[in-house]
Amino acid sequence: MIDLHSHILYDIDDGPETMYESMRLCEMGVEYGIDRIAATSHLYNPEEIGEFVHNRNERILRLREQIDKRGLQLRIYPGAEVFVDDSIYTAQHLDKVTLNNSRYLLVEFEFHDVSARRLIRYIDTIFKMDLVPIVAHPERYSFLKADLGLVDFLVQRGVIFQVNADSLAGLTGFAEFDLAYRMVRHNAASIIATDAHSHLGRANDLLRMIRSFPPDIPRESLDYMLYTAPFHVLANKDLPRIRRTELRRRRYDG
Repeated sequence: MIDLHSHILYDIDDGPETMYESMRLCEMGVEYGIDRIAATSHLYNPEEIGEFVHNRNERILRLREQIDKRGLQLRIYPGAEVFVDDSIYTAQHLDKVTLNNSRYLLVEFEFHDVSARRLIRYIDTIFKMDLVPIVAHPERYSFLKADLGLVDFLVQRGVIFQVNADSLAGLTGFAEFDLAYRMVRHNAASIIATDAHSHLGRANDLLRMIRSFPPDIPRESLDYMLYTAPFHVLANKDLPRIRRTELRRRRYDG
């Protein structure tokens, strides 16, 4: 399986503090079925991209060396989880923090108080950069929980959604589970990832979490979200089309 959202790098954000902790996450990921991980540390300020990329790449190199020494069957790819606010309008060089240097950009927003109009403008700005936004953990945003029509609208616009495995396993509360589950069942979500931060909590024991997923999620849907779609992202290819059904009708004019 491929984990496209993981804070696996040490001493760079709120993930692991040490190489030892990063390696524990690597070992846990392999133990629970993951063989490829995108290192998506937080990037909060686009003006710091140069320093971020330098630090990220240096840690990826060291982590790969340790993975090779221990003989783990695991590949680490560069990426970032980019926080989007009004600074997106003047941001430059976001292509340097895409997932494996592809056109796919993993993004997050404030969890509350983002209007539909503002969100759509953020998304349109990213598309105008010739990048494709992958929205991390949509089930955590109050404005999406309250407006399923907005989710439908963004999917139709070409936005890709990544839900967290722990949400779908019911580990983060009913509201987050409910939206994650609805998005998966309607094929509005294209990717499941761990958003792992620590082997002690918010971990990447993916197979264990999958066992707690609702049993009516088709196996082919899980295969698509855990392997096929992430593989195409890392390879910078278009995602294979899947049949989607609307969560709720609503019209937006952007």
